[in-house]
Amino acid sequence: MTARARLLLWAPVALLLAYEFYLSAQPPRNLLDLGPWFWQRDKVEHAFYFFVTGVLAVRAARGGEGWSRGKTAVFLLLAAALWGCSDEIHQSYTPGRSVEIGDVLADVVGVALAVAFGERILRKVAGGQGFEPR
Repeated sequence: MTARARLLLWAPVALLLAYEFYLSAQPPRNLLDLGPWFWQRDKVEHAFYFFVTGVLAVRAARGGEGWSRGKTAVFLLLAAALWGCSDEIHQSYTPGRSVEIGDVLADVVGVALAVAFGERILRKVAGGQGFEPR
């Protein structure tokens, strides 16, 4: 696979992380309300966002880089934990926002689910074709 093709696989991951970084710098009043409130809704939102980001990262790591399942899992889970921690630090400088270890855990859970189910989902989305780990 060419460097350009690999870059195109990682680009959506980078864009989602950049958007998440932007969201972390927004005071709560500037964020969209995505439906009814329920207990721990923000954790579900974190997990879902990082699940989607994680599935795209699995696609890039397995299909573009040709990494093994093990290497993909270790890299993505460590990256999720590090990103989540750095995001909480970044968020601590935003008025009205707080640091919560539960957010980091939700980020890692989302990526863990992506690592566990990402390839299966990608194959279904591609109709059984189009996604093959290298």
